[in-house]
Amino acid sequence: MGSDRMTRRRLLGVAAGTAALATGCGLSRDGALGDGTGRITVWTWPDNDRTFLQTIPSFERRFPDIKVRVQGFSGNFNSKLLGALVSGTGPDVAMVEITNVSNFQNKPGFVDLAQKPFGAEAVAGKYADFSWKYVTGGDSGRVFALPKNTGPGGMFYRRDLFQAADLPTEPADVQESMRDWPAFVAAGRKVAVKGERWLVDDPGQLVAVLRNQAGLSYFDESGTPQLDDDIVVGALEFAIELQKSGLMAPDMSSQERGAAINEGKIATFFSGNWFGGLIKAQYAPDSAGRWGVALAPATDGVSAFNYGGDFIGVLRASTNQLAAWEFVKWVTQDPASLSAMYARDLYPAWKPAWDSAWINKPDPFYANQNVNTVFSEVSATMKPPVTNPNDAIANTALSSAVNDVVHGVRSIRSALRRAQAEVEDKVA
Repeated sequence: MGSDRMTRRRLLGVAAGTAALATGCGLSRDGALGDGTGRITVWTWPDNDRTFLQTIPSFERRFPDIKVRVQGFSGNFNSKLLGALVSGTGPDVAMVEITNVSNFQNKPGFVDLAQKPFGAEAVAGKYADFSWKYVTGGDSGRVFALPKNTGPGGMFYRRDLFQAADLPTEPADVQESMRDWPAFVAAGRKVAVKGERWLVDDPGQLVAVLRNQAGLSYFDESGTPQLDDDIVVGALEFAIELQKSGLMAPDMSSQERGAAINEGKIATFFSGNWFGGLIKAQYAPDSAGRWGVALAPATDGVSAFNYGGDFIGVLRASTNQLAAWEFVKWVTQDPASLSAMYARDLYPAWKPAWDSAWINKPDPFYANQNVNTVFSEVSATMKPPVTNPNDAIANTALSSAVNDVVHGVRSIRSALRRAQAEVEDKVA
């Protein structure tokens, strides 16, 4: 993957310098810094690969001596990347999604970007505080990747349904009238029509939001699972209460859910800002002007929650790490890259971008609301989680427990105790 234009003399010089720096930079025996030019390969997943393909021409105009190849893998992406790390092979650059970041955070296959010549710690304060927690390796100071985008969460709501129910429709007024969850339910009863229209979408989604607002991670600092914590019990009780009262949408196939969104049968959705891109492009492209975004109802005064995020790092196996580093920086920091991602309803982790004109403008889809006034507030106030390499196991167990409760297979406490025991057995 080194530069095609490198002379043999320069190549030998780089190799000698790499050998001298190998200990300090955490390079594998197969890796090399390179000279900052040449070809690099980037691994990611579908949709994100299309975003890169749209933005790479801008990168290559700025760095004409670096050529980027993008490969998108669906389904097996994480296992493929783990296999590459173990074998010391793979791409120069790889993406990591937030639900799997704990699996990669301490893997030796990623370059430690805190070390020279990368020096990522110098810009740590310019990334969203909570997102930086995901990329650091505890007390070691190691930085395995840079935050790309975050998933600040809010309440997406149908203005037309709120108006028909004689509820406020402007974001500030919606936030005031639905300032906490009891107020949300009280106001929302006016929206729901039994068996035809519902206030809120999904019990698992609601449980995730309530856990996040309460600051409860899957594991505590000591590594003990927290799936049967009283906070989870209360969140699931609340979701089932909404289900029994006809305010929670029933279990649907993906096609049925998409049709319900398009037809305006669900009034609110709690998700990360990326959900807006799905509404516009997939679920309800003809519903422009009927949507708004407000802060979510608060749990003990906390409205903020995170619901997504991506990270990007350099692999030790890369023989072109300096060129890969330029790409990683550009993707996460450069206005041309970030503005392109914003066009797809993503929110940058790079704080200097938050005040940019291109991210703060009225959006006709939301009746000319600048929805990023909501997401910037959420991004600035979110608390970092406790991450654990077994987060994915816990996520699967909790999802199964919620599903069992929703379908009447087990009681709430029985399902959560079972999930807790399952995770304890697997991580023991």
